[in-house]
Amino acid sequence: MVNLFRKESQVEKLAKEHVEIVHRSIHKLKTVLTYFYIGDFEKVDKEVAELSKLEHDADEIRRMMELEYYHGAFLPFDREDRIALAELVDSIADMAEETAYSICLSRLNFPKKGQNDFEKFVDVICESVSVLTQCVEKLDKDMGESIAKAHQVEYLEDEADAIERKIIKTLYQLYKDEKIDLFTLLELKNITIKLGTIVDRAENASDRALIIAAKRRG
Repeated sequence: MVNLFRKESQVEKLAKEHVEIVHRSIHKLKTVLTYFYIGDFEKVDKEVAELSKLEHDADEIRRMMELEYYHGAFLPFDREDRIALAELVDSIADMAEETAYSICLSRLNFPKKGQNDFEKFVDVICESVSVLTQCVEKLDKDMGESIAKAHQVEYLEDEADAIERKIIKTLYQLYKDEKIDLFTLLELKNITIKLGTIVDRAENASDRALIIAAKRRG
């Protein structure tokens, strides 16, 4: 039993480190976008490389967590959900990297109209992952607070959806007004959808945290 608690404590530390690295990857993506807006692709490339390193680090920690689960950390009824939670959290960093590479490859001139909405969109994305980080960190310390944070992620996902729809509508209007070409429309729409997927994945992770909390309450 002592060994079980030791393993659980180790996994909790790894889970905290994991979600914090994923959180950092989202803020790194925000920096990528900052340089994207002004067309500084030399700095975009540099920031994308750093984001890729964060994604790799998150993968390494996730694998370490999975080994601990394999060797008996947490009881069997809890283990499957916690592995799923780690995978869902990790997928956020995966999508951040994928989005960053799309930006890096696009080499687009970002249209000034719509930039404010993009900035708001990214702020909500960052906030959703920040709240998810708190949700995961509170899971074994304050279950009520963890549940509250999971619900907050859901509200932020709704807010992000509304901004995403507004951005896509603006992009189509810019195309109709011949302010951007078809390639720019499609690439920016693709980037916008990828950004929205990050929030969706944060919500999926928060849903799994709710399942863990529900099972713990019995």
